[in-house]
Parts: sequence; C-alpha cells; structure tokens
Amino acid sequence: MIGVGIVLGAAGAWAYFSGHKENQIQFLTTQITRGDFVSKVQATGTLEPEELVDVGAQVTGEIKEFGTDLQGKRVDYGSEVKAGQLLARIDDTLVELNIKRAEAQVAQAQAQILSAEASLAQAKASITQSTANKNRADRDMQRAKNLGVGIALSQMDYDQYMNAAESAAAALEGAQAQLRTAEAQQASAQAQLQSAQAQLESELRNRDYTRITTPVDGTIVVRQVNVGQTVVSSMNATTLFLVARDLTHMQIWSSVNEADIAKVTPGQEVRYTVDALPNETFTGKVNKIRPNATMSSNVVTYIVEIDIENPDRKLLPYMSANANFIIEEIKDCLMVADSAFDFHPKPNLVASPPAPPAEGATLIWKVVGDKVQPVQVIRGQGDGTRSIITPVEEAALTEHDRIATGVISAAAGKSSSKPSGENNLFGMKRPERRQRSTGGAEAKSGQPARGGARPGGPPPM
Repeated sequence: MIGVGIVLGAAGAWAYFSGHKENQIQFLTTQITRGDFVSKVQATGTLEPEELVDVGAQVTGEIKEFGTDLQGKRVDYGSEVKAGQLLARIDDTLVELNIKRAEAQVAQAQAQILSAEASLAQAKASITQSTANKNRADRDMQRAKNLGVGIALSQMDYDQYMNAAESAAAALEGAQAQLRTAEAQQASAQAQLQSAQAQLESELRNRDYTRITTPVDGTIVVRQVNVGQTVVSSMNATTLFLVARDLTHMQIWSSVNEADIAKVTPGQEVRYTVDALPNETFTGKVNKIRPNATMSSNVVTYIVEIDIENPDRKLLPYMSANANFIIEEIKDCLMVADSAFDFHPKPNLVASPPAPPAEGATLIWKVVGDKVQPVQVIRGQGDGTRSIITPVEEAALTEHDRIATGVISAAAGKSSSKPSGENNLFGMKRPERRQRSTGGAEAKSGQPARGGARPGGPPPM
C-alpha cells in the first residue's frame, strides 16, 4: 500500500508540474498602430541654386582690387550684392593708352573730313566758274557761226571762238573730275572716322570690362581670384565669381533609379531632410525630369529637379538631401508588422476556432490572456515592414491591441513563429519532422534569443 501510494503520488506530482509547465506559454507580439501610411520613392540629391550666374572677364590684366558688398565689406564668399555693383577691377593702364590712340585716330579722321569738305567746296566753285565760262564761249561760238567767215569775221577770229568754246568745255570736265575726287576723299575720311570711332568705342568697352560687376542681385557662392592674380582672356570668358540669383528659391537635383522613375511626375509632393537639420522635414515639388540618363556600375539613374522654398535661408547650396517622393498617403489607418501574417498557432493555443474566411481576408491572431483569438482582416498596401489592415468586423481590433508573431514555451525553452502543416488550421497535415531551433531568430532587433534547448535533446538545466 505504501509503495502504491508513493507511485501514485509521484505520478500526480509529475502530471501537475508537467501541466503547469505546459501552461507557461509566452507570445512574441507586435502592436496594432494607427497613423498615416505613406507610399514613397526614396532618393538622395544635392541642393542647388535655382539660377547660378557665371561672372567672367573678357580682358587680360591683373586684378587690382575687389569691390564692396551691401554691408560695405570686401566682396567674398557669401557676400550680398546688387545688380551693377563692382566686384573687382582689372588693371586698365593698357586700355587707357589704347583709348588715347583711338581718340587721336578719330581726331585725324575728322581733320581729313574737313579737308575733304574744303576740296569738295572748291571743286563745286570751280564747276560753277567753268560752267559760266563754257556758256559764254558757247554763245560766242554760236554768233561766230551765224556770221560765218567773211568780211565781218576773219578765219582767225572764228578759230579763236572755237578754241575758247573747246577750252571752256575741257575746263568744266576737269572741274567735275575734281568734284568727284573731293567726294571720294570725303567718303574715305568719313569711313576712317567711323573706323576710328568704332575702335574708340571698343576700347571704351574694354575699359568697362576692366570693371567686373554683377548683372543680377544675389549672393556670391564662389570667388575664384585674388588681388594680384593675372586674368588671361581666351575664347571662353574666365570665370571669376559665381552669383546665386536668389537663395530663397532653390532646387534639389535628385538621382532616381530607373526602376522608380515612372512613379515620379511633375508637380508631385516631395518631403526631404538634410543632415545639418535632421529633426526638420521640408517639402517641395517636382519641377521636371531630365531625360538624359546616367549609368554608374550598370545602374541607370535620372536627375529629377525639385523646387524648394528657403525663406529663412537655413538651407545652403550643395547640402545633401534625403528626398521622399510621395506616391500616395492614407490618413488615420490601422497598421501591423508584416511578421503578424506569418504566425500560425497550434490548436491548443487558440481561444476559439476561426470562422470561415471572408473573400480576400487573411488571419492575424490577437493575444487574449494565454490564448490567441483569430481576427479576419483585409491586407492593404505595405512598405516592406508593415501593412495597412482593415478588420472584417470593425470592432474586432482596436489601436494598441497585441498581435502574436510567435510563441515561446517556457517548458521547452523554445520559440516558433514559422508556419507548418500541423500549426496551420486550414492547411494539410504534414508528418512530424525534427526542426532546428531558431535560436530566437524571430525576436525583434536587439532582443536576445530565448531558450537554448535543442529539439530532441535534454531539457535545459
């Protein structure tokens, strides 16, 4: 009797403690959250001035001095300037000498014009006199012809009248030739004057070019010369300064992968951050997509221009930006981690069997005490980490509900969150087979692995 009592007591104790351990079940869970779901395309880019003006030099010479900015300081990086303001001055000694030479050539051409005009006036006067002489000689010759050679008019007198008429005609032709010569001299002198004046204007313009001024209001972002440096002009104007027209309006030049470029359209909202202000999010809009693609390491990308506002000028040119192109945004929706859809509990962990699934619905498992309750939801869009869910029965889920993603058995010291034919209530039964321990692989990032017993091995000590 004593022996039988000991055996029965041991069996009862074993059954009690064994059952107690079986009831020590812990679930790996994730929380239902409510918020805004954003579908987006991520890319990186660089902040650029909306309009960058290249200020160069068109003459050769030494930089003698810099101008001053709106605060009266010497122009430098970040200086604020107004259109027409002096940025730098190039040595104009040679240009001034060329101006004097051109002015002398203009004066010389003007003197030649005066001389030509005098010759022209003289030629015109000579023509007038020659014309009068010819007319008189013609009248005398006509009278001589009317009288004829005879008693009243000798042959000698007749010949004299004829010679006088011919001489007057020749003199008139000579005066006309002098007039044409004087007119040609006048035209030549005028052409020389125009050439000298053009040369003078060119030299005066070169003198203006020695004064480097900004054509627009803006901010100097680059200064590439120093006082004393010689600027050499060539086919392309040498760049001295880069002036950003208006830093309150800027752009992001973002590189978008070809796989995502079809999701980007002009006018699309863009939210971005910069490393200098990591806690602030700024917004902009897509301006255009540049059609010329670039390839690097077999990756094709397109440059997308994003218009942004910078009223307080906290953002500086050439900052790096992390841009998110907003494809779709859904406000105030329920979301759950994608791992919730991979959990399939054993029947003994289910508080109540699931109802037949609605069309398009899938199951997630809400933790209720030491059991899980099936909830049918419609799975919506996801971002690879979490998905939107809509409960088939609206009251079945609320914000902050805990959803099982795995199970930990304190008795066995192991966890499981992978589906199997035995655990799936709607799946086919599969033969049992030994499985490797996951070692806590389903635990969240930073969570240590639990348990340590190898299936089929001795229980942990």
